[in-house]
Amino acid sequence: MIKAKWLSETLDRTLIENQKLKINDVRQRVLRKWNTHVSISTTRKARAMAADIIDGSFKEQYKRIYDYAHELLKCNSRSTIKIKVENDNDEAIFQRFYSYLKACKDSFVSCRPIIGLDGCFLKGKYGGELLSVVGRDVNDQLLPLAYAVVEVENKETWTWFLELLIGDLGGIDMCGTMTFMSD
Repeated sequence: MIKAKWLSETLDRTLIENQKLKINDVRQRVLRKWNTHVSISTTRKARAMAADIIDGSFKEQYKRIYDYAHELLKCNSRSTIKIKVENDNDEAIFQRFYSYLKACKDSFVSCRPIIGLDGCFLKGKYGGELLSVVGRDVNDQLLPLAYAVVEVENKETWTWFLELLIGDLGGIDMCGTMTFMSD
């Protein structure tokens, strides 16, 4: 007779302490504490509700992407921040985010003309890809230059990312003197 909403409210403290708690462990705790069985689907719903309470909803966080961009620009004036969204029924659906901070622009002047490009998977509810660019400074240390979060790694998203990067680095003439490396 335990409902998912009630169980999620009682689980939030337990999940704060152990966020990787398994479904069967939750069911065993309910059985020990209240001497009742709870279904796997109810436990999953309760755990998802509790995680939303703790971490905030992913959907709500994506709605605040413009706030994040404005905060980056407020703290790092003259940085480049680009957001691409798709409008669907008057609702903005996040697609891409690009960031090249002013401090990285200023530091790249003293770097070697070698740029490394790479992408990796983002795991989580919505997935996606993280594209990143690093430079090599005079002490052979890596300097992060720019990054982008995109929906999928393909020719279109890499083209979008590299066009923005080339513009930030000084144009095609400047980038013609650099070496780009990728896997």
